[in-house]
Amino acid sequence: MSNVHSVDALIANLRDGRATVRAEALRGLAATKHTGPELVPFLRDTELHVALAAAEALVELGVAQKANVVAIANALDGAKRAVCDTVERFLSELVGRADAELLQIFDAAESVACKALVRACGRLGPGGLHFLQRAARDDRPRVRINAAFGVGAIGELEAVSSMALLFELAGQDDVADVRSAAQRAGASLAQRLKSLDAEGRRAKGASSATVPAFEQRELTAAEYAATAKTASLEDLLRALTNWRSLVRINALRILAQQGREAIAAAGAVAPLLRDDETNVRLEAARALGKLGAPYVAAALARALGDPEPDVVAAVAQAIAELGTEPAVVDVLVDSLDIVDEAHGARLAALIASMPDGVRRLADALASTTVEIRINAALGIASVGRERAAPALSALVAAAAPTPTTRSNVRLHAALSRAIAVISPRVTEAPSPLTDPDPAVRARAVASAESVDVLRSSLRDEEVSVRLAAARALDKLGTDAVGAAAAVLVEIYDGHPDIAAILTAHSSAAVDQALVQGLDRDDLRGADRIIDLILARASAPDVLGAAFQRMSSRANAARGLIKLGKEKLGQARAVLEHARASASAAERDLARSTLDAIDGPPVVPSVPAVPGFETELLDDKAFTAKLDAAQLLPFTRDGRAIVRANAVTALGTLGNAALASTIGPMLRDDDARVRIAAARALGRLGDDAVIATARQLVAALRDETAVADAVNATLAPRKDKLEDALIAGLETDDEAHGLRVAQLVATLPNARELLFAAFDGEAQNVQINAAFGIALLGTQAAGPAGRRRLVEGMAGPHNRRRSAMEKALRMLDGR
Repeated sequence: MSNVHSVDALIANLRDGRATVRAEALRGLAATKHTGPELVPFLRDTELHVALAAAEALVELGVAQKANVVAIANALDGAKRAVCDTVERFLSELVGRADAELLQIFDAAESVACKALVRACGRLGPGGLHFLQRAARDDRPRVRINAAFGVGAIGELEAVSSMALLFELAGQDDVADVRSAAQRAGASLAQRLKSLDAEGRRAKGASSATVPAFEQRELTAAEYAATAKTASLEDLLRALTNWRSLVRINALRILAQQGREAIAAAGAVAPLLRDDETNVRLEAARALGKLGAPYVAAALARALGDPEPDVVAAVAQAIAELGTEPAVVDVLVDSLDIVDEAHGARLAALIASMPDGVRRLADALASTTVEIRINAALGIASVGRERAAPALSALVAAAAPTPTTRSNVRLHAALSRAIAVISPRVTEAPSPLTDPDPAVRARAVASAESVDVLRSSLRDEEVSVRLAAARALDKLGTDAVGAAAAVLVEIYDGHPDIAAILTAHSSAAVDQALVQGLDRDDLRGADRIIDLILARASAPDVLGAAFQRMSSRANAARGLIKLGKEKLGQARAVLEHARASASAAERDLARSTLDAIDGPPVVPSVPAVPGFETELLDDKAFTAKLDAAQLLPFTRDGRAIVRANAVTALGTLGNAALASTIGPMLRDDDARVRIAAARALGRLGDDAVIATARQLVAALRDETAVADAVNATLAPRKDKLEDALIAGLETDDEAHGLRVAQLVATLPNARELLFAAFDGEAQNVQINAAFGIALLGTQAAGPAGRRRLVEGMAGPHNRRRSAMEKALRMLDGR
């Protein structure tokens, strides 16, 4: 009986009423390396030994079942505990071997499945935590949410990096749900670390290893300074979770002494701004100012609402020490969404005191959030008449009659107060811009020359006023239209005048506003924006950029279909690249969009090459003259062998332009196709390899056979790929980093490149550069190379130190 027949027979036995037959069939399928989903339903078989047989079969099959991991994880809902434990072992063994598929669990699976994957990561220890930390930076919000939960659940394995990551997400992620998830996870982890530390201290009765009196008394200034030179970050972070406030205060003061060298601790310090003890909050604020981490700006902004004046003063000083770089000020302005007026006014006044603060607050008056507008007005009022004068036009425009300004007494009062500070006469004789008669407002807007005034008037409740503002912007020119483009697109309801204005002015600002305008669920409104985009010469670029944003991807796809095959231009490359995305949803949408653009697929003619559809061929099989157009449809074939053969054939054509099609195949679902793509790019020559260098270097992370094929393509041209190789050192996968380092180490100027990489700030790059230095050998690395590796061992026992020890052993040939 053939293997196919055996598998069919085993699958048929799965429907047998006898439990023993079903269990044996499951074990038999494991022995055949079965890749199908037939095992999944039996994880919830009514007979426990059958369900266990299904789980054990999955463990034996391992990566062969990677395509079914989402269904497998979802099947755990209602499964027996012993079955769940076994499946979690199966999932843990896929980490590092099928990461893309595992991330689909976080993106598409239910809560039970996500928790199972987190427990599976916990089985692996630090390796599992590193997987979750990488997932927390994924492009997909749902993946980040579930990964943040996971980091919070097992983050004590590496408390420093986990707390820093969670706090960074809580303060900086652009999705509110992710920020909330990270805040909850960070709070949970901090509380658990605090409890673990208290239990450990009580059990051991131990004091700090750094300073014997660390837990008994407040240290002297000299002791703080001396301790800051020797205390490890891990010891200090553990002390931050100590149940005694004295210990937390001592740790915070030492961290403040260490300053920016301890910036990684900022994520763990920030939660102490909400500590029950006033002195702890005070020292936390002071420490954050010295650590200088921009991502804590949001936490500091919230802490300005502290009831204690001393704490508020320390927080204000810490914010000042963060500087006025745009990223910090952006966070502070976004944090103006505060209901408490004293708190909001305090933050707004601090922003207003910055060099460009008044202008930033004037811009914030156009926010759709009422609290931000109120606090921005109060902040402008706080700086006095002379400094606030440039914001007058924006204040007057913001006070124009709208449903919001009429119904919100607090907003009206804040705007009136700010206007009165700058120009009391305005309150005595209302501006025509605030007149209750729409005709008066429209005439005033028509003659206005302030972009701020016109931008605010675009949101007037009367159509005539909005149109007058749009026409006035048109007269001011392209720069003015670009400055207000986001609002013009937001209010666009199909009126031909606004359409004509947006179409007539070509600028990057208008294009970006149209890209963001596709971020909406209203299909009718999205269609209007699509029509505006299609009227522009830059339509392919605009729609291509929108397709790369998850929030506007679906509407962009509809626009690309309307654009048509002939005008697609560079947007085709975006779609082709998305066909190999790690996201299944993005891949499917890209494929369906291309199918709709290119029309009903014509059944391609199979090349007259024996075995093209049945066996894996090498380049020697393609001796006849072939046409790229004939081969390209087969790169999208459902059969891996056909895709691999099509890629191999394309590699024989000598056309380097085909690299843009072959490059994405390095992420194909099947390793045979990935190997064929690597070899084909090598055969196409230097130009093709250079064009796809970053993709090839990333593919060195793949399983051994694929990595070997990629290495064979890269190695002969490594001196032409210097930038891509150095960039490739930024990886937390040790095997991947070592492969890249091996190539870098053979470059003519390897020593200089590796030393420069090692001396940088990125830990992953330092670690992989250390392996590269070791690969140079003792003679080429010299005393300077050894010194770097030895100095890299300073500090606590962590991943970096372990890597330095390994690199030294490699250098010494041990």
